[in-house]
Amino acid sequence: MPELHGTVVLATYNSGASVGPVLAEIEETAAVLRRSGIDLDVLLVDDSSPDNTAGIATDEAARLGLKIKVLSASNLGVGRSQLAGFEHLLQLGGRDFFVTLDPDGHHDARQITDVVRAFVARRSGVTIGSRWARGGSSPGTSALRSLVSRTANFLARRIVGLHGVHDATTSFRIIRPDVAQLWIDRNIPADGYGYFTTSVAVAQAAGFSVTESPITFRPRYAGVRSLSFSDIAAFWRSLYTTRVLVSELRNESRRDQATWAARSPHLQAQQASSNSQFGAAEELENLAQADRFFGWIADELAPHLGQRILEVGAGIGTIATKMAERKGMSEITAIEPAENLFERLQTTTARLSNVTALQLTSQELASTRPRQFDSIVYVNVLEHILDDAAEMHTAFELVAPGGTLGVFVPAMSRLYGTLDYKSGHHRRYDKTRLREVIAGAGFEIVELRYLEVAGVVPYWLMYRVLNRQSLSPMSSGVFDRVVVPVSKLLQRAVPSPPIGKNLLAIARRR
Repeated sequence: MPELHGTVVLATYNSGASVGPVLAEIEETAAVLRRSGIDLDVLLVDDSSPDNTAGIATDEAARLGLKIKVLSASNLGVGRSQLAGFEHLLQLGGRDFFVTLDPDGHHDARQITDVVRAFVARRSGVTIGSRWARGGSSPGTSALRSLVSRTANFLARRIVGLHGVHDATTSFRIIRPDVAQLWIDRNIPADGYGYFTTSVAVAQAAGFSVTESPITFRPRYAGVRSLSFSDIAAFWRSLYTTRVLVSELRNESRRDQATWAARSPHLQAQQASSNSQFGAAEELENLAQADRFFGWIADELAPHLGQRILEVGAGIGTIATKMAERKGMSEITAIEPAENLFERLQTTTARLSNVTALQLTSQELASTRPRQFDSIVYVNVLEHILDDAAEMHTAFELVAPGGTLGVFVPAMSRLYGTLDYKSGHHRRYDKTRLREVIAGAGFEIVELRYLEVAGVVPYWLMYRVLNRQSLSPMSSGVFDRVVVPVSKLLQRAVPSPPIGKNLLAIARRR
């Protein structure tokens, strides 16, 4: 049995003169990949070709012994024909990747082998067979045509914000099925040459890795149609349409970075937290030893807390313990729904007479005890909740009029890395997002500021650059003994710094 199954999607119109040689090259590639456990077949999407492209292709594939299926289309154009082919294959299922290339012979289909291997090795969302990447070439292409192509790709990088892609206008690609599904779900513009750039930009903005593998780009069998002014104008317009779509996707990813991160090849080997189990319990245990860090958080919160305090998502009781020490006369209710944390929470808080531990969610508590608390606290919790706005509305119901809300969350979306994903973080916050969800629930913001300036660079190095997937006791110790004291010292000098690894918000219900 093959380990992987891919399909070459050929979107054709009047390609009868070239489709035979292209299929012959695909058959050679299929034979080579088969020896590596990769099965390859062909779906030809024929856009009502008057030259009998589909019939020619079917006869040639039968002669070659190449598996082929024909899907008929009508005046769709290349982009929409490709999307129709993807949709058909997604309904069938069972494919690990799709291949697209020019059916007119620009691309040597025998190079599919190298591009597929690069795709598999890098676990990419899209791998582009690139003439402009290092090692690629385009012999026989006129200087003017090369200039136009390079200029178009430069504009795509500058206007759309593509990163590390030098040949976004080519059709030679290996594509993950979930990327194709994204294109279909987002109904991306698929008319004209802009389709190729748009599709790559959308994939990258949604968090998929886009990589390149060098190829040799050659003249077509049937020659090259000259680009018209209308073609160039349409491409230019498509860049701005794509820029808007990319901006929307990036804003969505800031609200749910976990979905974005799950598409990264760096994070595909690890699991995120589930609803009932916390995925980074070991890291939580190690971080709990950071006495200075949690003491600092408790010190920031304590002056704003009333007599009856609720901590939502109390974990293993680290903050509840710190608050009990600082607010000895207060009644603290610590709730934690995760099964693998609640038993430890009970053990940790059993000796504290002013702390009650409950295994339930804030919504369950709000249904029985609305407006019962003078203060409600979320420490490293809100980022775990997909609908954070709804959670803040629940908090509003739980806290009594005049009561306070304290929220401590990880900050700076660009720091989102391996440990965030493993911990089940949907996002890291900026001031705008945190203010929106708190004020949107009806709270009045009293304070909103960054904390822990000195932790930004170490965290970025560990969990973005080095992609470490755990927090060791040694790392936690260094963090608590070195980074935290330095951060506190900086905070005294600059009480409201412009950046920080975390955000603290204090709000009030009027």
